[in-house]
Amino acid sequence: MCYNYCMKRMSDYTYHRGLKLRLYPSFKQVDLIKRNSGCARFVYNRLIAVGQEIHDLKKCRIYSKPVKDRLDYLETIYCDAKELKNTAPFLSEPGIDSDMVANEILNYRNAWRQYREIPGSSVPTFHKKSNEYSYNTSNHYSYKNGNDIQGLWEGSIRFLDRDHLNLPILGRVRFKGSRKDLSSILSRTEETRIGSARIGIDPCGKCYVSLKLASDSPFYEPLPQTGKAVGIDLNLSNFLWDSDDLTIDNPKYRKKLFDKLIKEQRKLSRMAERNIDHYSDQRKPIYKKPLSQCKNYQSQRLRISGLHSRIRNQRKDFLYRAAKEEVKSHDYIFAEDLKVRNLLKNHRLAEAISDVGWYEFLDILSWEAEKNGKLFMKVPPQNTTQTCSVCGHISSGKNRITLGMREWVCPECGTYHVRDLNASKNILNKGISILNKTGIYKL
Repeated sequence: MCYNYCMKRMSDYTYHRGLKLRLYPSFKQVDLIKRNSGCARFVYNRLIAVGQEIHDLKKCRIYSKPVKDRLDYLETIYCDAKELKNTAPFLSEPGIDSDMVANEILNYRNAWRQYREIPGSSVPTFHKKSNEYSYNTSNHYSYKNGNDIQGLWEGSIRFLDRDHLNLPILGRVRFKGSRKDLSSILSRTEETRIGSARIGIDPCGKCYVSLKLASDSPFYEPLPQTGKAVGIDLNLSNFLWDSDDLTIDNPKYRKKLFDKLIKEQRKLSRMAERNIDHYSDQRKPIYKKPLSQCKNYQSQRLRISGLHSRIRNQRKDFLYRAAKEEVKSHDYIFAEDLKVRNLLKNHRLAEAISDVGWYEFLDILSWEAEKNGKLFMKVPPQNTTQTCSVCGHISSGKNRITLGMREWVCPECGTYHVRDLNASKNILNKGISILNKTGIYKL
């Protein structure tokens, strides 16, 4: 079934989602990915350097003609893909994606917009070379003779079949992904468009592509409504304790593999030390042979990257399962608005807090709730632990509840409390109170 595509922007569509697929490219295609990633890094860093020079020149007290001419020249190549390619001819060579430059300019603008609009964001800085490669490319559709086309199977980025994908410059690439996601997307009869793609290689050497999809019909069927509300207390002793008295243990994936990780990292460090010829005046090591050409070193680096990837994937799978369970059972979900960046300043708990993944879990919970038509809200964390959920008494002074007190009795009403369960009930009460004040929802 085909549809007549109008020139519609991706932002004009009602529903959006991403699709990440594992790629299996040839050696030549891997080399093309690395080349385009290097060019993307060059373009971004060139824009950073040009922006800094423009900023410095505008501060000159003597506004002479050479300064004016230099400013005019810099501003012509600043955020202009055509002029930028003229200053670096290798960006027009065969094998270099023409859309990559425009996408890097867009990334640069978005970085500055994020710095201005989001508190705590840092100024855009230079991208250094690493073992991770990625670049963005755009999808283009053909409208010759007004032919009808179908979004997933036409265009410069398109599915060839259920196992192969066509990508700009790379051509035909075999892929694998979630069978459930692929089945639901490739069998769609509604108008669905591929907007852009991010192609990359992770530190383990695995290749991926992330597709941005858009449509006017939903990608997911929302979960049934339950009419229930829940408060969630996140902690370290157990990952989660909600107001329904459901507890989820903290899996501590990094801690389980910590000894093995330390052992493998020690091996890598010794390999690098054995390759040192001598130290320079700045105490920087000068190697007998570049580490990128040391096969044993690179093999060990991949082994360590695999361990980190394993920990990351285990944690992400656990967080998605926990979030899906809460969203499936409740319509209104409340959690503390934790300032994880501030909590990480406690060096005794920083490692455990990083391992548990609170910030990522709250993001996943918000996304799952929005996707399924549920409501997720963060509430202020003040006094959620110190307040009695029965009478509202707030413990203070000598009666203040310390971090080691897991159980306590309210001095006002004599109610016995389990610390985390009481906190989750207070979070639920705060969330309901905020919703009732808005008048939009009534609980």
